[in-house]
Amino acid sequence: FKHRGVANPALTPTPAPLRGCDRLAAGLPHFGRMGGDQVMSDADLARKHTNIQRILSRKSPFADADAFDPGEETIAYLHDSCKVLVIGAGGLGCEILKDLALSGFRDIHVIDMDTIDVTNLNRQFLFRQSDVGKPKAEVAAGFINRRLGHLGVKVHHHVGKIQDHDESFYRKFNVIIAGLDNIAARRWMNATLHDMVDRSSGEPDPSTIIPLLDGGTEGFKGQARVIVPFMTSCFDCSLDAFPPQVNFP
Repeated sequence: FKHRGVANPALTPTPAPLRGCDRLAAGLPHFGRMGGDQVMSDADLARKHTNIQRILSRKSPFADADAFDPGEETIAYLHDSCKVLVIGAGGLGCEILKDLALSGFRDIHVIDMDTIDVTNLNRQFLFRQSDVGKPKAEVAAGFINRRLGHLGVKVHHHVGKIQDHDESFYRKFNVIIAGLDNIAARRWMNATLHDMVDRSSGEPDPSTIIPLLDGGTEGFKGQARVIVPFMTSCFDCSLDAFPPQVNFP
């Protein structure tokens, strides 16, 4: 807004500053009042998660009547009982960790074998220049714990291959979300979760089924789906639909 070539400060709109979670989502520093060792009150947390609680408190038009039971019990399960494992702390993993923490999940684990490379910094926003060479899982967990610890979230990290852990490790979790970048690892995780299902009675025991949310990206393309062992098609069922893999730095 100028008059005779001179800017008029009174007429120049000032953009509203990004706050809290918006700054985190944009990959910007968050200078909140609470540190990672301070947890908000239940009332404040409820206000933070108003939209999530609205979704969890009403029936879904996309789910069977007996498949989703909305209400306080479901909300309490999400906050207090649900244990989530995120596999991969790269491009997808950073987004998944951020979204889980902001959605009210509090007990989150992340596993990754890689270290941070300078080429990761353009899109993996939980990492900084000073983190180059450090384990992705450790840095990603620490970032979320520092910035969102006031929401009651706690992210635990595991550095190493998914194949380094046996079934007892994976049985600890209620849901597993995979942001893996190669087909072989996704096939291994799919097979492991299927092998963990108890079928001694002839039918799958629902209490031993752990859902797998699998996703992948390639350039600007991506896909995601839910795999429920012995209830939906498995990962191997659709291998023929995958195009030849292309690696991006």
